[in-house]
Amino acid sequence: MNTFILKINGDTRCPGGINVPTSIDDWKSGEFFAKRIASSPSKYVDGTVGPEPVARDQIYLWVNEHSEKSRGVGLTAVALIKSISAEADSYRIATSDLVLLEKAISMDRAHATLPSSPLVVEMKRYRHERIWALSENDVGTVEGLIDGAGGLGERTGKDSLLEALRDEAQNIETALQERKAALIKPRPGQAAFRQAAIERHDGRCVFTRTNIPDVLEAAHVIPHTGAVEFERADNSLLLRRDIHALFDLFLLSIDAESGQVLVSPKLDRSLYAKLRGRVVRHRLAHAALDFHANQFAKLSQL
Repeated sequence: MNTFILKINGDTRCPGGINVPTSIDDWKSGEFFAKRIASSPSKYVDGTVGPEPVARDQIYLWVNEHSEKSRGVGLTAVALIKSISAEADSYRIATSDLVLLEKAISMDRAHATLPSSPLVVEMKRYRHERIWALSENDVGTVEGLIDGAGGLGERTGKDSLLEALRDEAQNIETALQERKAALIKPRPGQAAFRQAAIERHDGRCVFTRTNIPDVLEAAHVIPHTGAVEFERADNSLLLRRDIHALFDLFLLSIDAESGQVLVSPKLDRSLYAKLRGRVVRHRLAHAALDFHANQFAKLSQL
């Protein structure tokens, strides 16, 4: 699975010509169009030719600001490609799992936040329509920008994950204690959760990129309590077995703003210390990431 930024003009490329959606319903059932150049289906920030977008790739939707054919506000949404077809000078794209950002990110805001980021610098230099192919570090940059602007917005109605965090507070505490005591046993639904994590994270450990199925496990970021709200793909990570154990003990975590790996001082003299600062592509719900990072911070102070 590859990841792209579709930098498009809102008047002609967005569903219904809607540049700035007021709710997910404005975009969710329509099709997007992206400028197509047959000889260069996408570009990396270093100028090299990138891959062609295909179904199940992830796309960030950036609607150009202040141009003749666009009245957008910048980075607005993230989605998966459901289907894509090539036309004369454009791609016709249907999406799934479309989510709006809590707050759109303009080019000026992105540059003010990360003025030395190669991705931001190049996108600011070339402001026209283009499909940008993203490296793993570029994805970390985008995710950091999104988290810094308030994360992803609601898919529908209320944020069920935040509500469940409040409602399940006591059960979460019990689940955390069970983790420490290694009392968790196989349970109904575990196989489905694992499969969802494998698909979401392209069959690789989010921290190490290991892709050997026999050593990979699906990790709940907010622990399993029996609440259905926590059995979501955006509350999952795919982790190598040893990384999973350290993640559950809050000896490893992910910084909410930068997407960088956090390593407890207790691991400073171990091989795991080399993970510190690595930018990872986590695709977590903001509430889940915030929960885990806060728990990590508390335990790191003990």
